[in-house]
Amino acid sequence: MKKIYFSITRAGKFSKTFKGYGYITDEDLIAYPDTKYERKYEDCIRYCHPIVGKYNQYSGTYTELKEIEYEAKPNSYDKREIEVTYYIWYKVLN
Repeated sequence: MKKIYFSITRAGKFSKTFKGYGYITDEDLIAYPDTKYERKYEDCIRYCHPIVGKYNQYSGTYTELKEIEYEAKPNSYDKREIEVTYYIWYKVLN
């Protein structure tokens, strides 16, 4: 695993940016390791590519499907799959 500094922005109406230190494996990015906010973005590294002219910096776009539960009618809940897009940037630290 390699240590990184990352910035992940969730795209869309409710966009939010997450920044911090984490780790990457050959396929996954692990954000906020060893905390209660730890999050693993699976298979996102293959969508990230080196930034031209920048040493050890990578960026890319990653899309995942999430299942959410929402209230369709009063006291009636329904599930739906939604697509969430993330813009990922990270720098490998030595």
